[in-house]
Amino acid sequence: MKWLFLLLLLANLILATWSEFGRQTSPSPLTRQEIDADRIKIAQPVQKAPAPAPAPVSAPTAVSAAASVPVKSCYRWGAFSGDALDRARRALQRLAPSVTVAERSLAKAGTLGFWAYIPPAKSKKEALENIRKLDALGIRDHFLIQETGKWQYAVSLGIFHTEDAAKRYAASVRGKGVKSAASARRDGGEVEFLIANLSESEASELGKLGFPKTRIEPMDCRAIKEKASPD
Repeated sequence: MKWLFLLLLLANLILATWSEFGRQTSPSPLTRQEIDADRIKIAQPVQKAPAPAPAPVSAPTAVSAAASVPVKSCYRWGAFSGDALDRARRALQRLAPSVTVAERSLAKAGTLGFWAYIPPAKSKKEALENIRKLDALGIRDHFLIQETGKWQYAVSLGIFHTEDAAKRYAASVRGKGVKSAASARRDGGEVEFLIANLSESEASELGKLGFPKTRIEPMDCRAIKEKASPD
């Protein structure tokens, strides 16, 4: 029994020695971290991506120079005769050379070319007095010209095909006591203007010049080119 006791004691000594050796050779958690320090990488702080810069506010699109230029078109303006025709020509001359103008006669075959008339009075009151005298004499076929110009306040007594017919009628009126009755060649026909390269504002200004019974309206520019082309 003694040898059994000794054997157990020896086994206990061996077990104790082995346990102590294991505690000395096994690294602690802290020691293990120090041993693996070369494998540790320091994580960099996550940086937020910079917010995209706001898109620059574009300046209002500039109006092109072409858009600011008035649009040019073609117009017809008329009809004119006599002194009104001369005044319209002068008005168009003030627009030269920016516009192109052609004249188109509106006279038709058989147009009456002579008239009998009473010369222009100094005022409308005097012209109306002349008309009352004609009415009193039974002369009802007359027309007071009120358009501004050299014939303003004249009284037309009639239009005739021939000069002789106009003279005879004027003489008959004089025979009734209207000594101022006369006859002459009438301004031939009427004319309208064909105007190219005219802006809308310029056309509006022409329409405000005070020509009664006339109008200005857009037209096909090809008609002006044909008029300007040599025959």
